[in-house]
Amino acid sequence: MNDMNGAPRGERITIGFFGRRNVGKSSLINAFASQDISIVSDAPGTTTDPVTKAMELLPAGAVTLIDTPGSDDDGILGRERVSRTMDVLRRVDVAVLVTDGGIGEHEKRLMALFEEQGIPYLTVHSKCDMLSAIP
Repeated sequence: MNDMNGAPRGERITIGFFGRRNVGKSSLINAFASQDISIVSDAPGTTTDPVTKAMELLPAGAVTLIDTPGSDDDGILGRERVSRTMDVLRRVDVAVLVTDGGIGEHEKRLMALFEEQGIPYLTVHSKCDMLSAIP
């Protein structure tokens, strides 16, 4: 089958984007896919459910990208969003940890979860354009 978008789910590499609310996960996945896959807003908690996009990523081949709700959400609905994020974590092949302020305790907990699950991951620092210049 030459159409990578038609590749069976089991033949795809699943890449999940994780991090706190409003760190830039949706903006990053949109840029990565060169499409508006997820809604982007300044309001924390805009992504309420995992958003999935099948695509071809050369040279890896067929992949599925998953944008997740913030893993630091709270309240009744927030806990449900975090639960859905953890469901995604259990089924990804690769994780992308997105942060906008360095590695804090929350990011360290996510990294520990990736390591416990044997999930390779990389860390992306977003919003670097918004940092003030270092004198």
